[in-house]
Amino acid sequence: MAEQRVPGFTKNPWIVRDGPVPALARRAISLIPLPLRRQAFFLYRHHRFFSWRPRTFSEKVQWRILHDRRDLIAVGGDKISMKEYVAALGLDILIPRTLWSGEDLHAIQDRNWGCAWVLKPVTGSGYAAFGAGSLRESGIDVDEVGRWRADDAHRIYGEWQYSRSRPGFLVEQRIPTRDGASPNDYRFFVFDGLVHTIQVDTPRAGDVRRRFYTRDWRPLEVRLTGMELAPATPPPPTLARMVELAERIGADYDFIRVDLYDADGTIWFGELTPTPGGGLPPFDPPEFDLELGQQWRLPVSGRGEEG
Repeated sequence: MAEQRVPGFTKNPWIVRDGPVPALARRAISLIPLPLRRQAFFLYRHHRFFSWRPRTFSEKVQWRILHDRRDLIAVGGDKISMKEYVAALGLDILIPRTLWSGEDLHAIQDRNWGCAWVLKPVTGSGYAAFGAGSLRESGIDVDEVGRWRADDAHRIYGEWQYSRSRPGFLVEQRIPTRDGASPNDYRFFVFDGLVHTIQVDTPRAGDVRRRFYTRDWRPLEVRLTGMELAPATPPPPTLARMVELAERIGADYDFIRVDLYDADGTIWFGELTPTPGGGLPPFDPPEFDLELGQQWRLPVSGRGEEG
């Protein structure tokens, strides 16, 4: 889904959101049985149906969306639960501080948080507003934020983990960097506790470019269709430590994407992502989709049995 960005700083913060789905279309789509819905989405993006005996990574994401109902997967649908999960591991990693969470944005729109912050829905993805001071001073229209359709991830796209999230929003302290820019976003594809692939998005709040690397930082000529390929860069000095942390965070999952940030040499936790992109953006070349899929050993039933 395309993202709309409204640039600015403090009084006109970045607002990132998915393109809207008209109300009537949303209702009509939500009435279609989920297996048929997912096949239609997959056909539109991949120009083929996915197999009910999944082999590629994208197909295995569809399997998870349709079948995997474990508590571990539910953690990945709630941004507060993710933080709590990682905090309980007792790792040497920083976690952005939650300044507030709740449903009534009007009640806190004049509260001065005393720092730069990010406003997000607790569930879903693709929506965020950045600011400093209070929401009102930062130009945030709380009525508009209240119309964010973060629940489309579940209601339209059927990603179950988002249905298990608490409702509402959170304000969290923005990760500080020396120049005030967004830190590089390192996304670790962890299979059975081992990092196989690293996705780097840079910059996060601008014109995003992406590059995939192997675990030992060999750049791959792989892209997601429609995404600009970023130039290869040297490995960050924190690479070994980030790999270690990602593997410890993802140790109990058959697959999870662990998102970390490196802010001037300090490692911060980002998110846990059980279904990256809903398995819809095609890989180019498509052979990489199969290679990733071969790393993923699905559970038998989505209830924790190993397969």
